[in-house]
Amino acid sequence: MTKKEILDAASKIIEQEGVEKLSIRKITHELQCSVASPYAHFKNFEEIIEALILQGEDILIEMLKAAAQKSDDNFEQVADLARAYWEFAQKYKELHKLMFITGPIGTIHQKALNVAPRSYRIFLNTLKKGFINGTFRVERKEYPAFARTMWSWIYGLMILDLTGVLQTKHSESSPLEEGIQLFLKSLA
Repeated sequence: MTKKEILDAASKIIEQEGVEKLSIRKITHELQCSVASPYAHFKNFEEIIEALILQGEDILIEMLKAAAQKSDDNFEQVADLARAYWEFAQKYKELHKLMFITGPIGTIHQKALNVAPRSYRIFLNTLKKGFINGTFRVERKEYPAFARTMWSWIYGLMILDLTGVLQTKHSESSPLEEGIQLFLKSLA
């Protein structure tokens, strides 16, 4: 058995049954091995969670990098980053929960990865470029606060979607596109 097989089994469980159902017993049942077998590659369950989170970050980073390279226009880059993050959260809902939501499994993330997500740094650096080159009309010293606010909005939108709040339509337009347009206006 390899690390990859263990992580693939864990990913399958997350995708099919949800993050809350992930356990070492479920993983070993999926792999048809003893409960001790995964510990040949991982010290503990938390290391498996950490590896899954890092895999998720790698996927998200690739999506964000591709989005940021679609255009040279700073406004389009910011909009494309928000869309890529949304796409990631829609495609990998349970992995997104594992990566960003606190709770019993989320506390493992907080302990294991006590740093800002690398994906956030891509977002922050993309915004920073627009502030530095003068494209965005917000004071340069305010870009970290602006980045946190926009990141929090997109994260909050994901939570509203996960909890079903966005299923009840109050508007014909997309909440994602509404927010993007609001933030772009704020930057202009």
